[in-house]
Amino acid sequence: MSTVHQSSDVIVIGGGVIGLAIADRLARDGARVTLLERGQCGREASWAGAGIIQSGSWHRRDPLVQMQRDSVRDYANFTADLRERTGIDPEYECCGTMELLLEDQQYRMARSEFKAAAAYEKEYGRRVIELWTPEQARSFESAITTDLLGVKYDSTAGQVRSPRLLRALQQACIQSKVNIVEQCEVKGLIQEKDRVTGVRTVRGSQSAGHVVLAAGVWSARLDQYVAAVMPTIPVRGQMVLLNLPTPLFARVLERGRTYLVPRRDGHVLLGATQEPEAGFDKDLTAGGVAALMSMALRLVPGLKDATVATMWAGLRPGTPDSRPYIGPVPGMSGLIAATGHFRCGLTLAPTTARIVSDLILRGESPYDLARCLPGRPVENRLTAAPA
Repeated sequence: MSTVHQSSDVIVIGGGVIGLAIADRLARDGARVTLLERGQCGREASWAGAGIIQSGSWHRRDPLVQMQRDSVRDYANFTADLRERTGIDPEYECCGTMELLLEDQQYRMARSEFKAAAAYEKEYGRRVIELWTPEQARSFESAITTDLLGVKYDSTAGQVRSPRLLRALQQACIQSKVNIVEQCEVKGLIQEKDRVTGVRTVRGSQSAGHVVLAAGVWSARLDQYVAAVMPTIPVRGQMVLLNLPTPLFARVLERGRTYLVPRRDGHVLLGATQEPEAGFDKDLTAGGVAALMSMALRLVPGLKDATVATMWAGLRPGTPDSRPYIGPVPGMSGLIAATGHFRCGLTLAPTTARIVSDLILRGESPYDLARCLPGRPVENRLTAAPA
C-alpha cells in the first residue's frame, strides 16, 4: 500500500468515499489504478459525515437528483456487495427519515412536497412521502416532542455507518489491486500542451492516461486554473455523539439542517452546523455545539439523560451553486473531476463511481452532466472563506 508506480491507467487523487468508490469501480472494470491520499484514506469529510442516504426533494426532476435517487435505490446492493467481498458490514439500513414540522411554513412546504411525490407511487410501488399527524408520528416514535404540527416521513431514506463503509471500500480497493499510497500529497499536475499526463507528488512524479480529481475541499488548491473553473469551498460541520442507556427512537429525525441519527450500538449522532465562514478551521465552538444540543433537546426531550461520548468537526466540500463537479475539466484533457459533493458525497458515491468509470473506459455517460460540469456558470449560494 505504499509503492508509487511510475505509470497507471488512472490516477485517483483523494481517498475519501468518492475516490475510493471510483478506484474500486475502475479496477473492477479492468483499469490499472493508483490512488493517492494526502493523509489517511477516509479520515476527512467522509469519516465525519452522519451517513444519511437521501433521495433529495421530490419537487425536482433534474438529472442530478436522478443520480441521487439511483444511488439511494442501489445502496442496499452496493453495501451488500462490499460486505460479501470484504467481510466488513457498513451497517446500511433503509430506516426512513422523519422531518419534524414545527412551524406553519415548514408544514406547508412538506404538504407541497407530499403532493409532488404522489407522481412516484407507481415507480416505487408505494408512497415515498407520507404526512403524519402528531398522534400518528408519536405512535411510531413516542420519544419525539409533542409540540409539533406533523411529520413528513420519507420511506426511501436510510443511513450507513460512515467509518465502516470507508473501511470496506478501502479493503475492496486492496482486493481489486488498486495501488493505494497514503501520506502522498499531490503538489501539481503534469501537462503536455492541454493534456494532463500525470501528477507531481511529495514522493516524485508519475504518469497516467487519466487523472481523477476527488480531493474534496483540497481539490481547488491543486492548481490555479482548476480553482478558477471549479471553485471549492470548505464548509465546517460540527457533530456531537451522544450515548443513551436505552434507545429512544429508531428512525432518522430531522428539522432543517439539524438531524439525529440512531446507531445500532445505542449512540445518537447529532449534527450538523453549516459554516462556510470557518475556512479550513476544524475547531469546535461553544456556540455551534450549544445550538445543536438545544435543537436536539427540543426535538427529543428525553435526550437530557444522554451523555456526550465525543465531538468533532469535518470540512464538507461545498461549491458556489451547491452542485458537485462531475466530468471532464475544460482545457485539461485527461482530467476528470469528481468533487464538491457537499452533503451528498456518501449518497452519490455509487453513481459517481459508475459515471467516472464510463467516462474513462467508454467515453460517455448515460447521465446528462451539464449541471455538474466544471467550468459551468455558477450562482453564488455559499460565501467562500479564506483558504
